[in-house]
Amino acid sequence: MTDKRTWWQRLFLSLGILTASTAAFSGSEASSPARYDTAMVQLIGELHDYAHRHNAHFQLLANGGSPLYLPIDGNTKENAAKMLQSVDGQLAESVFYGFDMQDGQETPAEENEFFQHTLDTAHNGGLPIFVLDYVTDSRQAARSCEKNFAKDYVPLATPYRSLDGIPPYEIPHENQQDITALADVQNYLVLLNPGKFSSSADYLTSLQNTNYDLLIIDLYMENRLLTKKEVASLKRKKNGGSRLVFAYMSVGEAETYRKYWQADWSAKLPDWLDQPNEDWQNNYRVKFWRPEWKHILYGSPDAYLDEIMHAGFDGAFLDVIDVYQYFQNQS
Repeated sequence: MTDKRTWWQRLFLSLGILTASTAAFSGSEASSPARYDTAMVQLIGELHDYAHRHNAHFQLLANGGSPLYLPIDGNTKENAAKMLQSVDGQLAESVFYGFDMQDGQETPAEENEFFQHTLDTAHNGGLPIFVLDYVTDSRQAARSCEKNFAKDYVPLATPYRSLDGIPPYEIPHENQQDITALADVQNYLVLLNPGKFSSSADYLTSLQNTNYDLLIIDLYMENRLLTKKEVASLKRKKNGGSRLVFAYMSVGEAETYRKYWQADWSAKLPDWLDQPNEDWQNNYRVKFWRPEWKHILYGSPDAYLDEIMHAGFDGAFLDVIDVYQYFQNQS
């Protein structure tokens, strides 16, 4: 094993769809929390409690941050237990294929073993586990599914790193069952960028004509919110069974193309925004514990989570959870 700090940084920064490399930290401040992992679990707990006050059936699927289920690196048993109670499922990327942005490459054994350790801990705590592997052909896709099914993980193998297309592979464990909870899901699709579709109608029709148990999509389409009617039209699989539809929501980065972004922030960043992500220049890491960011995420009609719930989504896909490790590594 290489130097622990360097390896952990490399691993943690590989876990989220929108986290890939570090940027310069703007410095500590009086309002910084004592523990960033605790602050992240607190934020997720707040989102969970707020959503359930409005819709008891609303679900949260976490992406990245799976070490939060373990009492390691200063994380407490109490924090790990609270994380288990605050989400309804856990997703991790590149567990078997595609680690460190290397599509089609098997994830190295050391990283794979750590992934499985954290995910098995969450699974043993009662959470369904979802894995998103990045492959280059059908053989790798089949092998990814085989490895995931052996662990009782729900697989998705895709050749589209940008998550802008429907994988050209057979849907694993395709079924006609009605799906009402993440624990029922046997297969799923993440399609966050509809830009390659010829029109909004083509995009929606393409999704409607699939048999995935769970669709994870963006709240927006063509610079507007999806309507309740459009979201409802996606909740039935082509084979007739019902399915879940979740909306993407970043909790660790602010995105300049979102409705909440104010033009003057680009000229002078508010102090609760960090430097831009070097690999995704339209994304700025946020000091996620700050009230300014939390007000954007939830608590008013035009807040992110509130708009997701108002549009009729069954849940939210929480991305960039592992930003807490970025800040923790700087302290």
